[in-house]
Amino acid sequence: MDPSYAVERAAITASVADSPLRVVIAPIAPFVLPQTTTPAGFSIDLWTEVARRMRVDFTWVVISARADVLPTLQRGQADVAISAVTMTPEREKIVDFSLPYFDSGLQIIVRTKNESSFLTTFWSIPWRLIGELLGVAIAIVFLLANLVWLIERRQDRNFQKPYVRAIGEGLWVTMLIIATGEHGERDAANMWRRILVPSMWLIGVVLIAQLTATVTSSQTVARLQSSIRGPDDLPGKTIGTVPGTVAANYLTQRGLPFVNVTTADEGMRMLTQGDVQAIVYDAPTLQYWAAKRGNGFFQVVGPIFRPEKYGIAVAEGSPLRKRINEALLAMYEDGTYEQIYGKWFAPAK
Repeated sequence: MDPSYAVERAAITASVADSPLRVVIAPIAPFVLPQTTTPAGFSIDLWTEVARRMRVDFTWVVISARADVLPTLQRGQADVAISAVTMTPEREKIVDFSLPYFDSGLQIIVRTKNESSFLTTFWSIPWRLIGELLGVAIAIVFLLANLVWLIERRQDRNFQKPYVRAIGEGLWVTMLIIATGEHGERDAANMWRRILVPSMWLIGVVLIAQLTATVTSSQTVARLQSSIRGPDDLPGKTIGTVPGTVAANYLTQRGLPFVNVTTADEGMRMLTQGDVQAIVYDAPTLQYWAAKRGNGFFQVVGPIFRPEKYGIAVAEGSPLRKRINEALLAMYEDGTYEQIYGKWFAPAK
């Protein structure tokens, strides 16, 4: 072992022997869950395992605003900062970061129910699909009309006409059967007619049901779709985000004004009441909101943009950084990190 590293490690152990490390956190689900009796979340589990491997004791320093996490560390009121701290060149100038422990980015959450005008509704109808369906329906009705003509031409004078006129009569009868389920006198019905009439009626029911389902499903999808589908759709919209975050900086750089959002409950209320049309924030947090608290009324839209990485922050020059990286690398190697990740981010079964 490098003698200098052994001395450094001994110094760290001695420094924390008298007082535990102070670890500052702020609520940001699912990394640090809000409103819990004891801290819980992905970052909480991760740091607990890191501290166990470092063989250090620690206490939580819980603050309410995520933007105050790094200032608390800078003021010397904490030794370590972990929640969902994004690593940026600007922040690297004032604190030291561990190796990245989570790949993230920004995303957008909107209401699933969106107001639509008549023209929006009109153009949302899949006219091409309906046209194809109508073409198939016309072909089937024409074939059925010929079948009616073949069955009725020997006993019904209305079908004892030139082919074109007889087929016209067959089309009319076919449409009546589909609409009413009946044809001719019941007492005089022969075996072929008794087979033909219910069969044609069932075919008609299937065609009508398919057409109705196509239109209905397209309208449902249209109502669920928001006019905001990505960052390029944000200009001109009312946007909410958490001040002092990477998302806020991103919107400011693009010249997009935003409404301050401080908690998940406030953000959901703003979206529900229409105070904002979209919230831009860290992708994993928005996905957690939509899955756990959205009740189907909110959806995360568009791709993840402005990729970012989360790291554990320590004071500049702190010897803790090397020990933390050592613990993280060991967790990656033995599968512990994957187990913690799966606990919080594995898809629900």
